[in-house]
Amino acid sequence: MQKVFSKVAMIGVAMVLAAPVQAELVLSQAWLRAVPPVSPTMAGYVTVTNTGPDAVAVTGAHTAIAGHVMLHDMSMQEDGTRRMRHLGKVEIPAGASVSFAPGGMHLMLMHLSRVPAAGESVQVCLEQADGEPVCGDFPVSGSAPSEP
Repeated sequence: MQKVFSKVAMIGVAMVLAAPVQAELVLSQAWLRAVPPVSPTMAGYVTVTNTGPDAVAVTGAHTAIAGHVMLHDMSMQEDGTRRMRHLGKVEIPAGASVSFAPGGMHLMLMHLSRVPAAGESVQVCLEQADGEPVCGDFPVSGSAPSEP
């Protein structure tokens, strides 16, 4: 009986050790830029930290207040204008952080069903290529939150 128990215990330990380690994304410094109440769009910003051992691809986002959310990047053109482009995914390397910040990568919330006012908070979820969405509260503000 003890041999059977030992074999079952060893198999259980082997299964736990062989299970894939899930990457964990942590959201910080999240916020949405306040816009006029008639605006059909608003931008979101966040720092995404990957605490897992493998890279993670963020492929999109969603929120209840927007019909569509896209990952965008801004770049300065030679003529001094800025150009926005859609990103199909953003890779977050293992152990690294990527910032979605004004003037660079950001979330573009489009087709707003309502425009949240400054002081409100909206749940936004980032979608991973291989995994569950990671959600966080994004306060609405006219400026970026101060560093903790």
